[in-house]
Amino acid sequence: MFGFIIAFVAGFLTPHIEAPLARPLARALAPHIPFEEGETRLLAFILALVGAGVLCALFDTGSPLGVAIAAALGYFALRLLAAAQAALEKRGR
Repeated sequence: MFGFIIAFVAGFLTPHIEAPLARPLARALAPHIPFEEGETRLLAFILALVGAGVLCALFDTGSPLGVAIAAALGYFALRLLAAAQAALEKRGR
């Protein structure tokens, strides 16, 4: 369960680590690997998953499938919450 929480937080933090971590890394790698503008968010997600994987390994928790699902849920958490709220509002009418 702890690994799931770690991965969920990593997915949720992806947009927040894009500017301070992914963009400088993309610029540093640019001479060797060209990155398109939309790929920096993907690079941030990869960095977040690597960090989650390291933490899960250190704490000996989480399964690969659980980490992948939790990271995806964390990444889309705000959109999923908004969709659920909209569905509840429609149901309440």
